Amino acid sequence: MDTRFLESLLAVVETGSIAAAARKQGITAAALSGRIKSLEAQFGTNLLSRSAHSAKPTDACLNLLPRAENLVKQAHLLKSDIDASGLSATLHIGCIATALTQYMPQIIKAFGQQAPKAELLIKPGDSKQLYNLLDEQKIDAAITTHPHFKLPKGIECSILAEQQLVLISKNPSTASLKDQLQQSPFIAYDKTSWGGQRVSQWINQLNMQKNILCELDSLETITELIDEDLGISILPEWHGLYKHFKHLHITPLSKLGYNLPKRQITFLSHNLPEPAILLEIAKNSIIN
Repeated sequence: MDTRFLESLLAVVETGSIAAAARKQGITAAALSGRIKSLEAQFGTNLLSRSAHSAKPTDACLNLLPRAENLVKQAHLLKSDIDASGLSATLHIGCIATALTQYMPQIIKAFGQQAPKAELLIKPGDSKQLYNLLDEQKIDAAITTHPHFKLPKGIECSILAEQQLVLISKNPSTASLKDQLQQSPFIAYDKTSWGGQRVSQWINQLNMQKNILCELDSLETITELIDEDLGISILPEWHGLYKHFKHLHITPLSKLGYNLPKRQITFLSHNLPEPAILLEIAKNSIIN
């Protein structure tokens, strides 16, 4: 059995459609459909329930997913069994959107120099999603906001950066922070997300009424809305803020007399032997 076919099946289950899975794997939808049909012929059962724009796993597919995931993982580890150095293994790493351009170029460069035969698989996502994948050992490491709970012993945590909270608006204002929050539409960082939950708690410490326009779990999108003069916000000083939005009025809350905690960006990883050397290369390339 070709494990690439299993990878295609897993991609469909993850993305929810043949087209999206094909884009993710860099092959045509027809080629991916052929792989699924080949698997269905081998197993003698339907693995997907197909509709016009989606594909969902059947009960039979759900039953074989854990073993299929393990087979794919073990197949990736075969190269490291041949190479005792571990430098030709596979590293699965997740990363939140605002950290992708900050850390991934350094990691990719380090792999090119120190482990050119290794396979680096990058998974974008939000902090909660990536932590769950890490906890289930579906990825080896994740760059996320700092978890708000105590980590289990098997997961190591390194602090990469601390980001202070800043008030962002389209135009400067002489009004107090309290007046700005009451008078201007406030675009909130979604409090159901890890980062948004922390920021919301800290902002609530100010005991100031806010005129909330909407909540979003995307720092880039919130800043884009501010750039359209739709409101103001208090956000972490995320990477790329000054590069792409330096024309906006950005004021650290500390300069306004409010010393609130900072958002921490962390590198989380499993304490496992198999990708250890690759984890060290990745971590050392981004920790100052």
